[in-house]
Amino acid sequence: MHKTLFSILSTLTLTLSLSAQQATDLTVTLPDEGKLVDEKPVGEGWESLIDPELTVWESEPEYWSVKDGVMHGESKGGQHHHAYTKKEHKDFELHAVIKMAGNGANSGVCIRLKPTNFDNCPGYQVDMGPGYWGCLWEERRAGMVQRFPKNLADQLVHSNDWNHYYILAKGHHIQAWLNGVKTIDIVHEKGFPTGRIGFQLCHGKKETIVDVKTLMVRELNKTE
Repeated sequence: MHKTLFSILSTLTLTLSLSAQQATDLTVTLPDEGKLVDEKPVGEGWESLIDPELTVWESEPEYWSVKDGVMHGESKGGQHHHAYTKKEHKDFELHAVIKMAGNGANSGVCIRLKPTNFDNCPGYQVDMGPGYWGCLWEERRAGMVQRFPKNLADQLVHSNDWNHYYILAKGHHIQAWLNGVKTIDIVHEKGFPTGRIGFQLCHGKKETIVDVKTLMVRELNKTE
């Protein structure tokens, strides 16, 4: 009986942790440091991760390129085709202004990646795709870490247009705002504390086209 009670309490604790501080409406709560002015972040210390030759990236040139300052990824499926930074990041803020199209398209802003190749990239995905926008997924590990309600995401996302993610990763505390609305706020102790930043072009029969016109990172001070 005690074991049954313990099991119930453990399940309840897990359920609560997965939905911790989840938004229940579309109220904009974006902090000042998460705002963009003329598509540029507010404040000092920001670094752009988009460079014309993708020199700070590991990527497959047949799937990823930069044109007119916009990072472009395109795949008709098959395996995953990730692109990720050569450098690892620990605690940081990240702005990503992205647009996704394609038949069954699915992607994500990836953080804390520990890739072994372009297909196998364990780590977090601040997700993109029908039923996945606003969610936190952990690829090759926990799977769905925190889900954002699809009915809210459908009202929030600009379909076939630009969307803004502001992501804050500090220790095991991951937060993210999609178009100004907080969709992710969770402490996930089992996640990687460091890793690479990147993007995913999904596997299977999903045609995924991703454009990124803003990708700015700012490291958080170790003393914060």
